[in-house]
Amino acid sequence: MKWPSRHGVTRIAQQQGHLKEKGLIVVAISTSSLLSQSIRKWRNEQDIRFTVGEIKGDIEQRKTAWGIRSLPWLILTDGHHIVRAEGVHLDELDGMLAQIIEVQK
Repeated sequence: MKWPSRHGVTRIAQQQGHLKEKGLIVVAISTSSLLSQSIRKWRNEQDIRFTVGEIKGDIEQRKTAWGIRSLPWLILTDGHHIVRAEGVHLDELDGMLAQIIEVQK
């Protein structure tokens, strides 16, 4: 199932305490053309406490350069910042996190 980006970020935000307990850090990058002020207001309303960066310049060019094929585009790294999975759908998130955590043990 494909999830709209804001819905996906909200679902991850609902798990941010659980993810932090597992030693996981969440970082999001906004690809929205909305004004920063609108994004900040939405983040506050949704209680999103993890870092959200913003793409400056040509958003489409940056997404192409990074290999982003759909949004949200989740990239999971291990404790050594090695990418272990990318393009993960939210429905797969729990299983992929469990695998990454298991490998780190």
